[in-house]
Amino acid sequence: MTVTPPRLALLGLAAAAPLLLGACGAPHLKTVRAAQEALVGQDVALLARCIGEPLAVQQSADGTPTAYVYSSAQPRGPDGRLRADPAPDLNADPDRHARACVFDVAVQDGRILAVRSDNRAGWGFGSITKCSAVVKRCTTAQALRPGE
Repeated sequence: MTVTPPRLALLGLAAAAPLLLGACGAPHLKTVRAAQEALVGQDVALLARCIGEPLAVQQSADGTPTAYVYSSAQPRGPDGRLRADPAPDLNADPDRHARACVFDVAVQDGRILAVRSDNRAGWGFGSITKCSAVVKRCTTAQALRPGE
């Protein structure tokens, strides 16, 4: 039987920590990337079906939507999709939006051009789960079928 001195055991644990944390986040990062790829080129109506209501809609000078913004700080409905109302109360919890995962979805002519995510909390300690929770429905075949 080999006995490992406590310092060596701690060093081994410290060296393995980034690998363990990365392994925990890998499935969620894969979900985010899969949703980003699946959404590009799709009809804008898909966003309501798989994510929910946007926190904000950016528009061109003529009022045409150019981007939809979604945040993990938004409330969720009973179906799990995001709701725009009530808007997150930044005064009640100012750090919530600062730690949120925010998606900017660029659109043109009713089609999704690009999806950019901003994980404001960083990528460690489970924060990636907030990102994947926002877009996980966008990776299923059912969500991608029109009219469902």
